[in-house]
Amino acid sequence: MSLIDALPDVSNASDFTLLEGLYQLTVTGHTDAWEFEKLNNAVYERLMSTYSGSEHAGVHAVHSLVD
Repeated sequence: MSLIDALPDVSNASDFTLLEGLYQLTVTGHTDAWEFEKLNNAVYERLMSTYSGSEHAGVHAVHSLVD
């Protein structure tokens, strides 16, 4: 069972859990899997909601590295 299976709704997951899941999928080389995309999108959305409109909005650069 993967970490994603344990998280039916990533919107309720903690930031730490999302980042840990993203890290684990990266380390194991599963960056082409749907789980990675789902976690990546959830992390990106949280970053954007936190930093959008601020001078620290370098999140676009982070997201573009994954694309």
